[in-house]
Amino acid sequence: MKKTGKIIAVLLSAVLLLALAAGIGIYAFTHGFYRDSNFVEDENAMDGYAEPPAEEESIPQEEAKGEILTEEEQEDLEQKILQFSSEEPIVTDTDVYNILLVGVDRRDTGWAGNSDTMILMSVNYEKEQISMISLMRDTYVNIPGIGMRKLNAAHANGAGPLLAQTVTENFKVQVNRYVSVDFAGMIGIIDDLGGVTLTLSDEEVRVANGYIREMCRLQGLNADEYLYSGGGTYNCSGMQAVAYARIRYVGNADYQRTERQRTVLTKMMEKIRELNTQELYRFAKQAIPLVTHNIPESELWGLLMKIPTFSGYELVKDRIPYDGMYRVIYVNGQDMLVPDWEETVKKLKETLF
Repeated sequence: MKKTGKIIAVLLSAVLLLALAAGIGIYAFTHGFYRDSNFVEDENAMDGYAEPPAEEESIPQEEAKGEILTEEEQEDLEQKILQFSSEEPIVTDTDVYNILLVGVDRRDTGWAGNSDTMILMSVNYEKEQISMISLMRDTYVNIPGIGMRKLNAAHANGAGPLLAQTVTENFKVQVNRYVSVDFAGMIGIIDDLGGVTLTLSDEEVRVANGYIREMCRLQGLNADEYLYSGGGTYNCSGMQAVAYARIRYVGNADYQRTERQRTVLTKMMEKIRELNTQELYRFAKQAIPLVTHNIPESELWGLLMKIPTFSGYELVKDRIPYDGMYRVIYVNGQDMLVPDWEETVKKLKETLF
């Protein structure tokens, strides 16, 4: 019995040592991944960034699509928005993980840039649902410390943390985390994925090719290698897919642009699901350094552990403002989208929670 006990003790010790060694190896592997990512503490998010440039060019009043308000009407509207915001509770739920996916429009890295793509991605573990809700850039919101402005100005003035705070306080859904990427980063990520399949009309091709020429000029590339030849279905490179996602003046303006952005993201998710372990590792290794985020390491790996279960989740896609739940006003030389905040927030909370 003593001899058997010694053998068992030796075997247990060996197993524990192997488990410890494996744990150290896994930690070193995953920590190396995380170290390569561009994690930024919230308090350091604006380090190295200059003040945002002057406001974009104003729209002449005669070209405005929005309702022109008197000074008194504008003040009354803003007071109603602020009152609703102060009274409506912010919802949080341990079964729901919210994160902002942010596409930044900037021609240089000297400032934080406007967030012209904002998608609230919400994973509801209990409902087994993933929601992708586009937040339109021209939505008229109260930016903490800045005042009433377009939603996309939050990122320019405070990067990801201020944008997340602005979404939380206006849409009344707790959002602490964000992942942001600029044009060049998104192009690289899609290329690392091997492209995505998209279908374009002739008119979409005409506009997309204009964006391709612009982006190639900024990056010193030959645009002829990326231009679409005409309407049809393509396995699009990163340059082509980003140009497609930027199309604003075909169809229903910015409303349809948000739909194109969700389409590109959905196609990327579908392709990621098809990758085997080796391919997924290679893709993650290349893509991680191209994004900026504020997700702590332990939280990130807890989230990644759940990814294999997401394949069976229902995917819900929408945008805010919702159809029939907003008005357009002309303020400070710009057309702004003003949601019916009470109905909008009610619908958003029902969707996510």
